Parts: sequence; structure tokens; C-alpha cells
Amino acid sequence: MAERTYRTKLQTLRARELRRDVSRTERRLWPHLRNSALGVPFRRQHPVGPFFPDYYCVHLKLAVEVDGPLHVAAQDSERDGVLETHGVTVLRFSVQEIDENIEGVINTIQQTIVFLQHTC
Repeated sequence: MAERTYRTKLQTLRARELRRDVSRTERRLWPHLRNSALGVPFRRQHPVGPFFPDYYCVHLKLAVEVDGPLHVAAQDSERDGVLETHGVTVLRFSVQEIDENIEGVINTIQQTIVFLQHTC
């Protein structure tokens, strides 16, 4: 069972702001994740520790991140390390990868979901 997470009022406001300001690619990926389309529920911009993953499945502790052209690999690596200390598995996909091969991205997410469900 997933642990209960608590967030501050400031985190809630920041998450709402991030959900309003989404990229075209994030908007394109969301229908494939929302309403448990892959068998598990995802949330957008859900706070985990000090970060707000683009998409997060609380039940599996799975974060899906969309990396635009401004992402810095060193910062992403540090962020992933912090998320991993919270027990979170992080999947990162570039905007280009999603735009050119969304079926492959969805397949990778689905395979990870199946793997995590069998290890829980």
C-alpha cells in the first residue's frame, strides 16, 4: 500500500501553477496516463519531497518526467537521486522522443508498471 503523503499549502499552490503551465508535449502524453488508462492512476505535478514530477503514480512510486531542451543532465541526475531516496522510480523521456515515438514511450511506461506491480 502506498504511504500517505502530506503537502503544505505552498506546495499545493505550486503544483496548481505547474499544472496550468504545461507544454504541448506534456499535454499530448497526459491522455495516455490519466484516468488509470495504463491500469494505475497518475497525478500531474504531485509533490514528492522537494520536487514535483510531471506525472506520478503514488501506488507504485513511479515518476514520469518530460525533459525539454532546457533540462540539465547533472541537475536531473541529482534530482533523480533525491527522488530515489524517497523510493521513487524515475522514467525520463525527451520531448523529441515523445513527439516522434509516443507509442514506444507508452510501451516503456507500461512495462515499468508491470515490473513494479510484480515487485511490490
